[in-house]
Amino acid sequence: MLLSLNDEIRIIGEAANGAELLTLLSSKVPHVILMDIRIPIMDGIEATKAVKDQYPNAKVIILTTFNEDEYIFNGLKNGADGFILKDSDSKEIIKSIKAAYEGTLLLHSQVTSKLIYALQNIPEYPSTPSVEKKDLSKLLTPREIEVVEQIMQGKSNKTISMTLFLTEGTVKNYVSRILDKLELKSRSELIIYLKGK
Repeated sequence: MLLSLNDEIRIIGEAANGAELLTLLSSKVPHVILMDIRIPIMDGIEATKAVKDQYPNAKVIILTTFNEDEYIFNGLKNGADGFILKDSDSKEIIKSIKAAYEGTLLLHSQVTSKLIYALQNIPEYPSTPSVEKKDLSKLLTPREIEVVEQIMQGKSNKTISMTLFLTEGTVKNYVSRILDKLELKSRSELIIYLKGK
């Protein structure tokens, strides 16, 4: 109801569970999906993974609460593009949707703290052992490091392209190469990894 009042956002569908969502996506894929974690049949974490596997360009924002640390962490591993709190006001939700649409990761500060804590305290996180000891300057080119610095400031690909005088496509290529080199899956993993260093 809140979103439908905003002129810049058009709701193209609603689903009661993850399985229903995947059926809806077979006919039309939205730019941004708001995903609740606690949904029946296929929960939000499984559904996020399925969406990102089949529709990698769709942005997924997970709605969470403070007591769902494990879900937040697993959502990140499965490619979530952002996390917002269920009790956020409409302005913050709309800001998050716009940020995700533009390729920017927007995390509530308390959610970020929980993610950093999770990365530092869950040993089975697949990327941590291999990237923990790596020196970025030995892995990335100076230009890639510049792109990483821009990402850490929360800038979208479009903003980065203007700041570094590159095309948006070139920035996307840099981001893909950076993620490959660091063995990470998403911008969110990159930000959390670097903040935790």
